[in-house]
Amino acid sequence: MMTKLREIRLQVVTFISKFEAYLVPAGKFITAMIVFCIINAKFGYMTKIAKFPIALILGLFCSFMPMTMIIIIAALLTLLHAYALSIEFAIVLAVVYMIMFLMFFRFSPKDSFAVIITPICFLLKIPYVVPMSFGLVGSAGSSVSVACGAIVYYVLKYMVKASEAIAESGEDDHLTILRAILEGLIKYKEMIICAGAFALVVLVVYLVRRMSINYAWTIAMIIGALTGILTILVGDVMYKTDISIVGLLFGTILACGVVKIIQFILFDVDYSKTEKVQFEDDDYYYYVKAVPKITAGNIKDNRDRDDSGQGLISKIKSRKPAEKKEEKPTESDRSSQRIPSAREAAERKKAASEAAPQKRRSASKPEAVDIDKEFSRERAAYEARQAEIARRREAMRRREERLKKAEEAEIAAATKVVSEEDLQAAERRNAYQRKKLEERLTRNDNE
Repeated sequence: MMTKLREIRLQVVTFISKFEAYLVPAGKFITAMIVFCIINAKFGYMTKIAKFPIALILGLFCSFMPMTMIIIIAALLTLLHAYALSIEFAIVLAVVYMIMFLMFFRFSPKDSFAVIITPICFLLKIPYVVPMSFGLVGSAGSSVSVACGAIVYYVLKYMVKASEAIAESGEDDHLTILRAILEGLIKYKEMIICAGAFALVVLVVYLVRRMSINYAWTIAMIIGALTGILTILVGDVMYKTDISIVGLLFGTILACGVVKIIQFILFDVDYSKTEKVQFEDDDYYYYVKAVPKITAGNIKDNRDRDDSGQGLISKIKSRKPAEKKEEKPTESDRSSQRIPSAREAAERKKAASEAAPQKRRSASKPEAVDIDKEFSRERAAYEARQAEIARRREAMRRREERLKKAEEAEIAAATKVVSEEDLQAAERRNAYQRKKLEERLTRNDNE
């Protein structure tokens, strides 16, 4: 079953890599259409823009633009709908968007998809999938993107509820409405708890899955699930929010299933074949832990591999020997060849089957000897390369010293020439002054 799934995964990856130039714009178009249609359906207060042709045109535009453009256009659409609802809602939403965009473009500008997918997953009742997934496949900055997506969902949700309450109250004072909206957002504890819990889960999962331990992704998944449950439960107890505990548990279980599928797609490894390599060069010691991937092409090799064979260490130590050229048969060989009888063929087959185990036993030791020889040869070649690098560095250092000495000599010669010229000019000036003084003394004597 797993072999078949890995073969299907390989086919899907091959198909995606082959038609990536067409699938990426198509994926952006589908994502943009889903986002714009949800906005028009949930917040369609401005009927002029809440139409399918406009969403279609915007989706086609976003299919050839970066993913960040979907976020910008979605923000503009929600601002227009909020303005149609009330100018106070538009002002508050614009301030929230400005703060989030400053945080988003500062910390995680490449995680646009997290901001887009988080509100969609909230609407689909599977929000806990997002932080665990981006903790596994994203970076530490993904925590900011996921938190921003959660804040967007809760702000828009609060706007819908607040608009209904304000319409029922009949309040017309703009400052009163604006103050009520801001106070409601600040006191919206469910938004603060979920945004903080999602950011914390992303960081915890990211840090654990980067550890050099076996089954790091699975451990990160479990720790992230427990972190999310405990954080939200503590926040619910402290602030008495209306977060569904049953939904939290079932959503976390579903999130574990989804991230397990993501792990199978992106990080399918065989920890039983883990190898550790230690080597050094002139500057560093290296301690490498290598975990082989499980692919559809090497499943049989991974199953049949033994201790003497084909891992990373043996790949480093040995090379595949060159195959011997097939020798052409001579005339005597051709004359000695004949078609054997059935009895002779059976006897030869029996003798070959009896000799096969002995050949396999005797072949292991020479192979080990060949591996050691190849490793020694590789080591000698490596040391020769390092010696050549050191020799070139020394030659470059000497060349730089020679150039430096030549420059210093040129500077000293130029300084000497300048000093000699100054000395000659001073002597000429002194001689001229002495001559003038003698003439003045002679004139005084004559007078």
